[in-house]
Amino acid sequence: MAAEKVAAVEVVDVDRYDAPASRFGRIAAGGSTKSDAISVEQYTEDRDLYEAIVASLLQSRPRGPSDGEGDGDGDGEDVRFLGSVPAGARLPSSRKRKRPYSGASVAEPGQASNSQPDRPFTCEICVETRTGGDLFRIKGCSHAYCNDCVTKYIASKLHDNVTRIGCPVSDCGGVLEPEHCRSILPPELFDRWGNALCEAVISEGEKFYCPFRDCSALMIHDGDAAAMTLSECSNCWRLFCVQCKVPWHAGVECQEFQGLKEGEREREDIMLKKLAESQRWKRCPNRRLMVARL
Repeated sequence: MAAEKVAAVEVVDVDRYDAPASRFGRIAAGGSTKSDAISVEQYTEDRDLYEAIVASLLQSRPRGPSDGEGDGDGDGEDVRFLGSVPAGARLPSSRKRKRPYSGASVAEPGQASNSQPDRPFTCEICVETRTGGDLFRIKGCSHAYCNDCVTKYIASKLHDNVTRIGCPVSDCGGVLEPEHCRSILPPELFDRWGNALCEAVISEGEKFYCPFRDCSALMIHDGDAAAMTLSECSNCWRLFCVQCKVPWHAGVECQEFQGLKEGEREREDIMLKKLAESQRWKRCPNRRLMVARL
């Protein structure tokens, strides 16, 4: 009994189908000799029909667990299908080829702003286009601005004696904290903010400042303030009066000093007053000058 002629069945790698259809074998009968040659128009029509049939099979075939939908990393088995090709046809190699992932990257919440330094954005405060490395995200909300605007915003709040600084957007729950903003703040502004926060936790009755204008260091009462008069600044080491909050008025009691007018409280004024008392000088009621009785 003559052996039955069966068409060869071969596994075809779908990922290799980006090559022309003619590589899968002959797509038209004839053409092997001059006597049965086929025209170019007929060959082109048969090739287009063959490619359309293969593409239709790929689209209509249901996907299953074996189609490579594993962990999505492209390392699974390539999608294959069974198709019949004429016996003796030359088939392409079925070596696997990994397809590159072309999907958009997804950033996790809380991702650092400098993860995409080249991506520009527009600051809503200065309305200028900045690079991604200049983006600063407010803690506790979704608002973000450029580093320069955030720095100027913090400086303006500290100038207004505001130490607990929130998001520039009103009624927003976002907050700005020194440590969170330290990377974009100048050292002097960061220190100023820290000192302001320390002062904010001290009650008004416990703190006072050095009366010398070139010092103005913050100090705290560490004892009975009512009984203290003479004290020394721990920063400039000069004497001052705790009760009167002025440089030390030697030879003048606090009650007497506080009775003086604003223009008579300087050191020279006090010395003149003491000299006038010792010489029994009197002040002219009209011109307010010291005069001596002859």
